[in-house]
Amino acid sequence: MNIVAAIVVFLTGVFVQWLWSTHFPIWGLSPQLLLIMTVAVAARNGAAAGQCYGFAWGLFLDVLSAHVFGAHALGLTLTAYFSGVLRRQVDVASAAPQLILIALLTPAYFLYYGTAGWLFERDFLWSGWVVFLATPLYNCLAAPFAFEFTRRFVDV
Repeated sequence: MNIVAAIVVFLTGVFVQWLWSTHFPIWGLSPQLLLIMTVAVAARNGAAAGQCYGFAWGLFLDVLSAHVFGAHALGLTLTAYFSGVLRRQVDVASAAPQLILIALLTPAYFLYYGTAGWLFERDFLWSGWVVFLATPLYNCLAAPFAFEFTRRFVDV
């Protein structure tokens, strides 16, 4: 993989996640673009590439978070591993499997993060029912753009 393209993809993901979550939330919601892009990279290039991006993006989210440091890095790494392994059984090149994968992984990620908070902070980190139910739909709306972006910049 071209190192310049890798840096562009990483910084674009970080910038768009920050921009959308701070300046353009709709009813207080913003899509989890770094989760979507981690799944997109893992679905396109396999688990190893997705884990590298997921770990780096997770560290970025952990720096912004006031809770369990390392939980996002581990969560996105596990998400990339699962997506990369699933890539062998399911063709994730078309839109329908991509949206189903994002719709299933988003609530699973919320539950993982809440459980990590419960294990290490003795408090389940719950964002609320509205966020839990609406974010997967919002992520599915943003997923085609993230998958297309990673298709263009992350080569096999």
